[in-house]
Amino acid sequence: MRDYFNPNHPNPYDEFLESQMQRRNAETQGEYQAKLSGDQGELELSSVMRSLPDCYNVVDDVLLQTKKGSTQLDHIIVSPFGIFVVETKNHKGMIFGDCFGQVWTQVLPPKGRFKFYSPVKQNAGHIQHLSQQVQIPASYMTGVIVFTNPGANLDNVNCPFCFRVGDLYRYILSFQNRIFTDTQVEKVLSRIDKVDTNGYLNRRKHVNYVKGLKEKRGY
Repeated sequence: MRDYFNPNHPNPYDEFLESQMQRRNAETQGEYQAKLSGDQGELELSSVMRSLPDCYNVVDDVLLQTKKGSTQLDHIIVSPFGIFVVETKNHKGMIFGDCFGQVWTQVLPPKGRFKFYSPVKQNAGHIQHLSQQVQIPASYMTGVIVFTNPGANLDNVNCPFCFRVGDLYRYILSFQNRIFTDTQVEKVLSRIDKVDTNGYLNRRKHVNYVKGLKEKRGY
């Protein structure tokens, strides 16, 4: 009889999942595994942002309406030390780029080289739209690029605000010049909430309400 608690006898369900992943990878030329890696990277990024001190407020998936349609901001961190607009990328392989070029390059041996629009330029557009809609100067906002896929090699990226997930925490906390009071932080959040179709403040009120209920109930 197979002992499923013996590490030398793999669980057949695990074997089935592994075979399914291999099949999906073959069918999608590796894109399935890339998506899984990207999803894991996003979870790690979320954990990093949520571990920031309480004065840092994280707003996810902000959707702004523009004259040409809409634009989505992956994450906004609002704090007394400024507003951080975080653009995430799930690219893997060797990445080439800098702060000034219009395009970056992804190298995926043996598939080849692929061009993609500069995330710095993309995020600059996000900051411009956000600044205009919440009526807060862009000088109070800092753009950050985070590659969430652990298979990304950033050795050839010349951009001081482009990081892996693990480097974001230290970078955010390096800003020590307080430019907003606590009241102003709340006003910034309120302005973002008014232009964001996802409604951060309403979600936060709901989370606090549920947390209060749990505390009253003792669990």
